[in-house]
Amino acid sequence: MMTGTKADSGNSHSGWTVALGFAAGLLLLAVAASALPLIETNAWWVRYLDFLRVQVSSALLVLLAAVILLGGLRRPWTLGALALGGAALGYQAYRLYPYTALVAPMAVAAPDCAEDDRLNLLVANVQQSNEKFEALFRMVEEVDPDLFVVLETDEAWDAALAEMNQRFPHRTQYIPEGDASGAFGMHLLSRHPLAATDTLLYFGNDTPTILADVALPGNATVQIVAVHPRPPLYWSQPTTMRDAHLLTAALASRDSDMPTIVAGDLNATPWERTVRRAMRIGGLLDPRVGRGIYPTYDVKSWLMSWPLDQILFQDGIALVEWEVLPPFGSDHAPVLAGLCVDPGAAARQSAPTLEAGDFEEAELSIAAAREMSGSSTTD
Repeated sequence: MMTGTKADSGNSHSGWTVALGFAAGLLLLAVAASALPLIETNAWWVRYLDFLRVQVSSALLVLLAAVILLGGLRRPWTLGALALGGAALGYQAYRLYPYTALVAPMAVAAPDCAEDDRLNLLVANVQQSNEKFEALFRMVEEVDPDLFVVLETDEAWDAALAEMNQRFPHRTQYIPEGDASGAFGMHLLSRHPLAATDTLLYFGNDTPTILADVALPGNATVQIVAVHPRPPLYWSQPTTMRDAHLLTAALASRDSDMPTIVAGDLNATPWERTVRRAMRIGGLLDPRVGRGIYPTYDVKSWLMSWPLDQILFQDGIALVEWEVLPPFGSDHAPVLAGLCVDPGAAARQSAPTLEAGDFEEAELSIAAAREMSGSSTTD
């Protein structure tokens, strides 16, 4: 009997050790997933990890607790894993901290805005294969936007959107010929007159960027830059083009002589290095800072969900409201921003300022995209 008891005890001890080793190994993997995005690279598998900061943070928290509960504090060989895991969790918290209510909002609230100076902007990636047109139209009728950026449109969506011509008498659109590009059509619909509209195909790509001036009833004019760059894709697509598109949009914002809004499905999270650099170059405010993460994709997954759909704007514009709307059949949720053109808002809010090397890094990114596409210009 004593022999059997000792054997059972030994097996139990061995099982705990194996479980501890397994948990410590997973913890080190989560540490690596936290550290790899620090590398300046366009490799898809590294840049994908930028999307996963919330998920990796949760994994770190669970694995740290598991290693401790399995006796990791009493084993010298796991103390290093615990230290690295704690440091990784701290770093992830540092990156996500701005998107909590613990910091002051970057874009100040402006609950009072003259109606003629207000612009309600809706952005919706409709998912090209989605045919629930009426569900989206009911949402549009309910929120009543002045400006509507519609992404992943094709000929079927173009025909369906014609039903809203009375609501939005001004429009411009681009649908790649044959839509061989894989769902990168774009429509810009407006209640207010559009001027100087231009559709740019950066780097010889068929992924459009639409620029337009929007004339508000109060005599103010704002520029809208609608973007939908390609995301990183497994094995085949680094972030070179995506990053260059975003940085080129930021440069267009910086060069504008009117308040500018950059809006669309950025296929990047707001805490990514490229997005933060674009914000500094373009002098762009993010309404998520100080308010929350507001994930928009994938609405069909409770686990893999990221804030890809964004509305960024310069500090001559204040925020009246900000909301992620309910799903309507797409894999993206729409975002709605009530904006107020208010030159005085610049004194109450601070757009991020340039850091050393921002322009140089943008030039390198754009040059890499030109080389990849074989083009000599950005349009």
